[in-house]
Amino acid sequence: MQKIKEITADNKNVNLIARIEKVNVLTGANGQNYMIVHLVDNTGRLEARKWIVTEADKAKIKPNNIIELVDATTSEFRGQLQAKINGYNILEQEDLLKLGIDVKEFVIIAPIDIEKDFLDLMKILNSLENEVYKNITLTLINKYECEFKTYPAAMNIHHNVESGLFWHSYTLVKNALAIKPFYTYANIDWELLIAGSILHDIGKIIELLDVNGSDYSLEGKLIGHISIGNAEIAQVAKDLNYLDLENNLTNKYVTLLQHMVLASHGKNEYGSPTEPVIIEAVILSTFDSLDARIYRINDEIGKVDLDSWTNRLPSEEGKMFLKHKK
Repeated sequence: MQKIKEITADNKNVNLIARIEKVNVLTGANGQNYMIVHLVDNTGRLEARKWIVTEADKAKIKPNNIIELVDATTSEFRGQLQAKINGYNILEQEDLLKLGIDVKEFVIIAPIDIEKDFLDLMKILNSLENEVYKNITLTLINKYECEFKTYPAAMNIHHNVESGLFWHSYTLVKNALAIKPFYTYANIDWELLIAGSILHDIGKIIELLDVNGSDYSLEGKLIGHISIGNAEIAQVAKDLNYLDLENNLTNKYVTLLQHMVLASHGKNEYGSPTEPVIIEAVILSTFDSLDARIYRINDEIGKVDLDSWTNRLPSEEGKMFLKHKK
């Protein structure tokens, strides 16, 4: 059985077992439905199309199901590899057991040592002297430890792999610590920056439907991870008695931490309810954007040959990027 990374545009008889990551049912110019099926295994991703779609297909070809493609054919469209689904089977758990296949073969995992790096992050967090930042962040990480360590950071745009949320958040923390020695002259609350880096995407645990990031939850679609994260901080602050509800006062540090989350996308048009008005939020939103852009561009570069150009990236104003280094 082939792996996704082994498939090329020259393959005429592709036999592949993969997990269905996402499905779009569209209507063609002829008025007939067709499917775009996004497939994944632990070696990469592949976009497949099924041009004739029945109600039975719609019932079986669903996110997170394991599909076996039989004699699929491949082609290249705008520099992107595609597969045409001819025949297929949906495999159940017992089918995989008979074939000796582990479901982990259908998951891309962040290229880091999760347990080791999580311990490092907790060491950094426990070293914070500001009790408000430390206790709110610790409470939320302890509450959502499993999800924080396993969820992707997004469905599509960046770090859309198992443990991508932790990978992305941990990277921002390490980036903050890396620049600290060079900005000793600047009036920066480094502990606020660290806590904000850890929590800025914590709402994605609720925004995403499951650990595979197969869809958005109802809260994700109606509220979004930034507002969810802000509400989580507010609730924990209340539980920890950081809110003086009797006098309608909020602890200053709670408000600062909420601003880090609310301003993390940098601009209103990018989804931030408020834009950064403290220096730490400027740094966080800059690192957040940088890390996402590096991941997204690098991911697309990995799909093309040396000295070739990527597709146009909507997230990069439609630019194409050259793969100049192997």
